[in-house]
Formats: sequence, structure tokens, C-alpha cells
Amino acid sequence: MATFKYAAKNEAPIYETVVNGVGKKTINKVLMGTYITTTGEEGDFYKVKAFSKEGYMKKTDLSDNMGFKIFYLDVGQGDGVLIEVGNLRILIDAGPASNMYSYLTKWQYTYLLKYNKKVHIDYVFISHFDTDHYKGIIKILEDKRFTFGTIHHAGILKFTTTDNPYNTGLGNTVESNGVKYLTKVFDNLLTANEPAKFNRDVTNFMDALLAADQQGRITKVKRLNAGDVAVSKTIEGQNFTIDVLGPFTEKINNKHAYVYWTDDGVTINGHSLVLKVTFGTRTFLFGGDLNTKSETYLMQQYGQQNPFEVDVAKSCHHGSSDFTEKFMQLINPFATVISSGDNEGFSHPRADAIGCAGRYSKGPRPLVYSTELARSVDLRSREVLFGMINCRCNGSKIFISQMKEVKNYADLWDSYEVG
Repeated sequence: MATFKYAAKNEAPIYETVVNGVGKKTINKVLMGTYITTTGEEGDFYKVKAFSKEGYMKKTDLSDNMGFKIFYLDVGQGDGVLIEVGNLRILIDAGPASNMYSYLTKWQYTYLLKYNKKVHIDYVFISHFDTDHYKGIIKILEDKRFTFGTIHHAGILKFTTTDNPYNTGLGNTVESNGVKYLTKVFDNLLTANEPAKFNRDVTNFMDALLAADQQGRITKVKRLNAGDVAVSKTIEGQNFTIDVLGPFTEKINNKHAYVYWTDDGVTINGHSLVLKVTFGTRTFLFGGDLNTKSETYLMQQYGQQNPFEVDVAKSCHHGSSDFTEKFMQLINPFATVISSGDNEGFSHPRADAIGCAGRYSKGPRPLVYSTELARSVDLRSREVLFGMINCRCNGSKIFISQMKEVKNYADLWDSYEVG
């Protein structure tokens, strides 16, 4: 009878046959944490099936524990991340278009959808309401095959024009002690009824959110503040937490308010959710579209503390030049992942961002990944094959891998151990 396990090491080989207790001819290599169906045993090997290939794997290369997996998806010019750990599924943004939706429905969860089972996403984190981060969530919300636990957000929405009863496209602002503050803060998006109209994309998101809630497919919607613990669990014997490092609100007239910097874009980007994820002893940072103003502000808020240092960081704002070197020094990762796309006017990732990501990192050979570089083009059809950066962790070891452009399943992955 078929059972299942997970690959316990990275690029674990699947052999075509076993001869005298030795695996012969590698027909595939799978990443740590990959789901493997076992159909029998032969000495020190399991007979297995994975990705439509049947073969044999060493028993020592398999485990009952999946570990922690991050899929940094190539969503074009934007951010989109899927995390799986234990039985939890987590989205951090979903890009500007349908890449994430297509990946979830046509690849990752087809094993559920083809049997008419629901796909439950336990946590959705919307770093901020710029379309290249949240618009891709709309189609996922609209699909009745998806259900959701808690949808987290930073509390700032966009209005359709600036010539409305509000002072900016983000809402009311006031001055206090020479500092300008944004006072329109949304705690619960499900009750965000406003006399002024939201812009088109926010309106579409709100319509999809409210419809999903009315259909009973959403458990909770919540704004996060610095200091919140969004998730805290023990999974497979490992500590798993998601700590919120930003944004900070300040009290103005006894109400929550955000510092308003320069213009709407700098302000909404700067108040992105900043999430520090821990699994076992290893750490990962997701900082949305932080910029120079907000990084300086966050460093002031934390003073002598440094909660930002991690093993793997997603580069803020797609590798923009709008960053501080000091903040990069505080992050001090072994590896950085930059998410950006083609045909955009920002030239992301910028050369100085790539250089500093390497310079301000731990280890003699820092790792810098790009979702753009992970994609390829079919030379015959000219079809763009969107890529992905795969990160796997068992609580102590981290591996980051991307697929080679030429598909040789016996040598499919370009992998590095992190730290």
C-alpha cells in the first residue's frame, strides 16, 4: 500500500534500479522537503514515485518531516511568495497579475483541486497596497475553491483622486510638532466603508474580499503593528514564528497614525509590513518596499536593538537604489533574493543594490538571487518560462536552489547551502 515521506536532503537522487544494494542510474534529483510516494521496500531502499517517475531512494534520504519551504515565485515586476511548513500554507503578496494564481491552480495544488477539494491558505500577508504586491490576490480571492484563515495588512489604502474630502490619495493628514502624519488607518477591511471612493484596483480587491467573506471563506482580517506576533507554533518539533518588525504607528489625538514622508508613494511603501520568520534556529526577512526614509525611521524606533539580522532576506523594493547601507549592514544575511521583472522603467534590480546585497552580507561568498535570472525563454516558441527560487530548511540547514535552463532531470538543480 502506498504511503508517503519527504526528501531529507537536498538534491536527493532517485535511481532507476538497485543492484546488489547499490542505486544505479540517477533518473531524477529532488529538493529537500519534496513529497515522495513510497510503494515498497528493497533492502536499504524505498521504491518510490515522484513527478511521474518511478525508481528507488535510499531510506536515509527520506524523512517523515517536510520541514520549511519558501517559493519565491517569478511574478514579473512585483513580489509573490508561498511558504509551506507543516500543514500551514502562507502567502506573502501575490504580484500584479495571474502568475501566482496560475502556479497555485495549475501546479502546486492540482493534487487537491482535481479531486474537488478546497485549498486552504492559513495566512495571507499583504505587505502594502501597491498593485505589484496585492493585485494578484484578487483572482485567488474570487476563486471559490480557496478558503482563508487570517488576511493581514498594514492598514493604508488608496483613494481614487486627491481632489476629494481628504488631503492626499491616502487619506487625511495632520501636522504635530512639525511632523506630518497620515491619520486614515484601516483596522478591519471588512468594515472599511468610506464616503470617498477607493481607486479601481483597491475597489476590485475590496469587492473580492467582501464576497469571499460573505461566502464564509475568510476567518479573519487584521491589521498588524510592529511588536505583533502573527504566528507562533511548534511544528515538527521546531519553533515557528512570524514576528512583525514594522510598521510603527504613533498616537495622534489618541488615534493611530503613520508618519507621512514626502509623498504618497514613499509613505505607503515605507509602511510595508516587515516580517521576520523563524524556523528552528534559522531566520528569514520580508520587508515589502521599505525605502531610505522608512529604514532610517525603523532604525530610530529600535535604537540599539537589531531585530533585522537574518540568514536569508528578500530584497526590499525589488532591488531599488532607495535604501540605506546601514540598514543593509543590520540585515547582514548569507543570501538575498531579489524579485523583479522585465519591461519596467525602474531598471530593477539596480547595480548598487546588487553590489551592496553582496557587500553587506555574511560569509566569504554571499549569495544574491534574482527571480528574473531564474526565468528562461523557449528558443523555439519564444515562450517565457517563469522561474522560481526555492528555499528549503530543516530547522538547522538551509538550501537555496533554482532550476537550470536545460532540463536534465539527473542534474536539474543549481543549489547552494546557506551559511
